[in-house]
Amino acid sequence: MKNYTVDHQNYHIFKAESGTDSQFVHFQWGKFDFRMTFSISENNESQINSKNIFSSQDGSKYAADKFEVLYHNEWYEFVKPTAHGMQFEETLWRRNGKNYYAEFPRNLWNVAEGICVQELELTQI
Repeated sequence: MKNYTVDHQNYHIFKAESGTDSQFVHFQWGKFDFRMTFSISENNESQINSKNIFSSQDGSKYAADKFEVLYHNEWYEFVKPTAHGMQFEETLWRRNGKNYYAEFPRNLWNVAEGICVQELELTQI
C-alpha cells in the first residue's frame, strides 16, 4: 500500500486504475474511503469540476470529474466546503438528494487531486 503525507495528514492508496475514457484512484484518510475519477476532458465539457487539465503518457487529456466519499456503504459526491477551520473544514457531500456533512482536512479536493495525479502518472498542462 502506497502512502502520502500532506500537511501532517496521512493518505493510503488502495487502488489506482487506468482506462481509456476515465481513470480513478481509491484512497483512505483516517477511517474514510475516497475515490477521485478523472475523465477525458474536452474544452466545452461543463460537467468537469476541476479547473486543471492533465495529460497522460499517451497524450490524452484528463480532468478530475468526480470526488466521492464512502458513507454507510454508499458513495456520496463532493459538493463544496461549507465551513473553514485552521486545519480542517466542514464539507458537503450528496447522493440522490441526501446530504452528508463531514469534517475533513482543509483543501481536501486539491490534496486528493495532487495525490491522484501522482498515482496515475499524469502531468499538468
